[in-house]
Amino acid sequence: MKTLRASAAMTMLLVALAGCSTSTSTSPSPVDGAGGPAPMKSYARADRVEMPEMAGERVDGDGRFSLKALRGKVVVVNAWASWCGPCRAEAPGLSRVHEELRGKGLRVVGVNTDVSVGKARAFEKDAELLYPSLHDPQGRQLLRLPKGVVNTAGYPFTIIVDPEGRIAAARIGAIDETELKRLVVPLLPV
Repeated sequence: MKTLRASAAMTMLLVALAGCSTSTSTSPSPVDGAGGPAPMKSYARADRVEMPEMAGERVDGDGRFSLKALRGKVVVVNAWASWCGPCRAEAPGLSRVHEELRGKGLRVVGVNTDVSVGKARAFEKDAELLYPSLHDPQGRQLLRLPKGVVNTAGYPFTIIVDPEGRIAAARIGAIDETELKRLVVPLLPV
């Protein structure tokens, strides 16, 4: 029994150290020019595809959420889970960017995949999130994303949607404020 517990604890530690990805893919990751992982994808205006509608109940219980209602805004869609360390680390920066650029036409929205809405609400409270999150416990909303944009099996990931509702960029892994601003500011109306 002790061996089983030790093995389970070691597995949990390895998962935590590896980040929040639950992917079992063995295919190679795209690489940047320096040979490192290339977690960011940017799309030229002509190559952008439509962001699918994401709609449903909000984590905070304050009604329903619809991504289409934000058409005309630059939208940052961030997928997160309460158990994900990098998700917790990036959340305050997402809130700060949301507040700083809100008046210029930016909105940040989360998509939470926790089965327990209570855990998701506790995360929102602890992180003092200033933006709404859609509760998507089965990941159905995320499965609507076009193939190849992100790996939906790992968290966090962020998708930048232009004012026309098309995917302008996608980031696998945590995103910091500087990188987020670099991506969204050129998309904001002048």
